[in-house]
Amino acid sequence: MKSKGVWAAGAALVGLFSALGSAAAQDEPSSDGGDDDRGTRAGQRDLIVVTARRRQESLTDLPASAAVLSDDYLRERGGPRSAEDLLAGQAGVRFFDTTSPVNSEVSIRGSSTARATDADPSVGLYRDGVYIGGGAVGGRSFARVDIFDAERVEILRGVQGALYGRNAVGGAVNLITTKPQFENSGYLDLRYTTQTKGKEGQLVLNASPSDEWAFRVGVDGVHQNEGFFYDPSNDVYFDRQEGADYRGQIRYKNDRLDVTLLGERQDLDVPAITYRVVIAPGPIFPLGFVQPPFEYDHSTAPFAHQEITAGGLSIEYDFGWATFHSNTLIRQRNSEYTFDADGITPEFALQAFLDGLVIFPLGGASFASVEDETQTIAEVAYLTGDFVDERANWLLGFEYLTQDSDSVRLTQTNQVAGVFTRTLADVDAEYDSYAFFGSLGFDLTERLNISGELRYTNDDRSEVSTLVDDFTGLPTGGDAFNFDTDRSSDNVSYKTTLAYRFAEDWQIYGSVGSSYRAGGFNSNLGIPMQPVPIPAAYDDETTREYEGGVKGQLGDLYVAIAGYVAEADDLIVQRDNGCSVTLPECPVAPISFLDNAGEARNWGVEAEISGAFDIGAGTLTATVAASRQDGEVTDGPLAGTPTAQTPDWLASSNLHYRRQLNDRIGVFANLFVYGQWGGTQELTIPSPPLDNYQIVNLRFGVAYDGIEFAGFINNVFDEQYLTFQEATTQRFGTPRTTGVEVRYSF
Repeated sequence: MKSKGVWAAGAALVGLFSALGSAAAQDEPSSDGGDDDRGTRAGQRDLIVVTARRRQESLTDLPASAAVLSDDYLRERGGPRSAEDLLAGQAGVRFFDTTSPVNSEVSIRGSSTARATDADPSVGLYRDGVYIGGGAVGGRSFARVDIFDAERVEILRGVQGALYGRNAVGGAVNLITTKPQFENSGYLDLRYTTQTKGKEGQLVLNASPSDEWAFRVGVDGVHQNEGFFYDPSNDVYFDRQEGADYRGQIRYKNDRLDVTLLGERQDLDVPAITYRVVIAPGPIFPLGFVQPPFEYDHSTAPFAHQEITAGGLSIEYDFGWATFHSNTLIRQRNSEYTFDADGITPEFALQAFLDGLVIFPLGGASFASVEDETQTIAEVAYLTGDFVDERANWLLGFEYLTQDSDSVRLTQTNQVAGVFTRTLADVDAEYDSYAFFGSLGFDLTERLNISGELRYTNDDRSEVSTLVDDFTGLPTGGDAFNFDTDRSSDNVSYKTTLAYRFAEDWQIYGSVGSSYRAGGFNSNLGIPMQPVPIPAAYDDETTREYEGGVKGQLGDLYVAIAGYVAEADDLIVQRDNGCSVTLPECPVAPISFLDNAGEARNWGVEAEISGAFDIGAGTLTATVAASRQDGEVTDGPLAGTPTAQTPDWLASSNLHYRRQLNDRIGVFANLFVYGQWGGTQELTIPSPPLDNYQIVNLRFGVAYDGIEFAGFINNVFDEQYLTFQEATTQRFGTPRTTGVEVRYSF
């Protein structure tokens, strides 16, 4: 197997650098005075801070399943530029990649996905504790500006409804932005990718003119006109990207008050939605039809663009008896994309008919174009404190969220040559929500702790939808496509945890909690000729979860193991309207929508082991993570169907070796391996399986004072794998990429 070669290569690299270190500087200390001295050695998890319960505590003290990705860890892997880079290899976490951030999606613990719809995600997406998900387009994944200059990433597995609220049924991901520091520092990072001729650069400057004031500004840019997925008809790459994002922050801090004001902007052409057509031989295509793996002739040029403008205000004030926390966010996200709805050109369609490849003359000029503007205003404010000689801690908070999403969708269908229909849908959706939440924890003994969390949430949604014939301007589709509706709901979510510290560095815990995924409307109601009608609305999904785990230190190793069972009611699932390029009455790509499918049960086990070790004259930090999960719909019309997008196994290993040759020069190597096995694509019988794959990334280089020179090879063995497949379409993962990176820190 390839994995044997991977581990052999990793061991050889570690041995090589160990030998270099021993020969060059046997008397030098093992630390380079840099990253390893910043308190993030993998074996010292008590030094890693997490705010999963909206207060700072160490990862080892947290009685829950969570992972924290520090800036050091992310930088060792080359720094993430996308949500897929960010979350790859995390236990229990799957990233559904459409190749475009406008509708890719994060799933945790088998939570259902809603890609290609206008629904909220099943995983809570947060920036500095404030919800940024939701909206018609672009609200189920993180944007590039979110990931830029992150201090750390907190991945909270399992229901998080009590403290984080809506849509955290599978878990939550919280990106913590690096605040201005009270020092003069910064970095410049330049990267070049060989295959795509992609050029990227990041510059961050931090200045502190006094003990109370600090400023931080940064810019992140990318210029990549080439890629791996090519459309020869339009001479354009699906995965091209070009643009920049910017951020500026001002921070004031004294003994009691800490205030940070943030402003940021992203203007970026992002990778477009990519797919190839794969049709088995059948009645419509007697000989079948398969496009090449990485070259797709589409009549409509692929395109995706995303602009984000945001401002944030963070306030923390120490009253002595309690600490006040407030985070305010105003964010406007404009997303647009265009894709070919049948994946072929009119010229090819005609030639295929003449050659007998298809039994009737397809039109080949179907497409969809979507523009969405979503504005989010969010406020989270809470008080934290303790009493009874710090044996008890408490939290009381309030959250307000309002979103206004206005989307316009132009859809053209070309059923047969020369026969066109084109509709223009305008959908205005509003969402207003408020919540009260709190928690109370108490040490019953020095070893036994009990805690409870509770939240009440009220949601109001409304939607106005119109559909007109774009040729005549007249309404079409009837009441199913033209309506003005609203819905209200409320929810009480909770979590109770009992934790027992049976040894100084070990604890065992058990918890039961709940969360909900907000119901809503299907803004894309399809086209009038679709075989399966799309319902205008669907109800809230609620989930109850039981979790137990053990975690602690075993010498230099941090060990965490957790198991869970989650039960969902009114499960929100993705279905499609029955269209297909092989269906004469509706020969276009299927349109996805959401509906409630009854009850479902998911279960799983997760494990993470990490540590730091002195090997030769250097230091090796290692993290191994794995999860086993499964689930099925237990009631309703889909009963017995395995839950979709839930791999049987997820696993990863990250090895990072660093060695100082002398007081100025060091060498390093990073080996990152991750993969998935088993599972199914859709909630259908039969369903295409998820593709099994194992990806190997390698990064290596030399550091000289504050300058780091690195080379990287991602997907070392150039594994060709599918990220998605259904009856007529497939999506491939990224082939091997190589490049160089230079980073200067000061």
